[in-house]
Amino acid sequence: MRRSGFCHGRRWAAVGSPANISDRAPTGATRLGENPNRGMEAFDARNAKDSTRAVIGAVEDLAKAHKVSMAQVALARVAAQPAVTSVILGARTPEQLADNLKSASLKLSRADLDALSEASKPVVGDYPYGTAGINQRNRGQ
Repeated sequence: MRRSGFCHGRRWAAVGSPANISDRAPTGATRLGENPNRGMEAFDARNAKDSTRAVIGAVEDLAKAHKVSMAQVALARVAAQPAVTSVILGARTPEQLADNLKSASLKLSRADLDALSEASKPVVGDYPYGTAGINQRNRGQ
């Protein structure tokens, strides 16, 4: 089965970013600017989902088990995907860059990768149309 590394990378890079591995709201300046409230509508909606907490929990468990940062686990997971040829880092500080680069030496086991895949398994639901799609299906009845 052929997989798209781009989708895996986008999703997991977001998990691995230090700003995204907590359910605590950011304080001070963020990538969105100096106003810490900017972008909170997306932060709050994403962090209210059980699936987000499951991914964060799985990454945190593996980070503790391997004695590495959560960012390293997330980046190692992205790099382990068959279709991924490179990982794009989003470090904002030299410390984040140094931590991110350590992920290159982290080799996750098949069991580790399976646990992360299970935690991040997408919920198909009514994709891609949501409520509008449901309403469309019932339109002529």
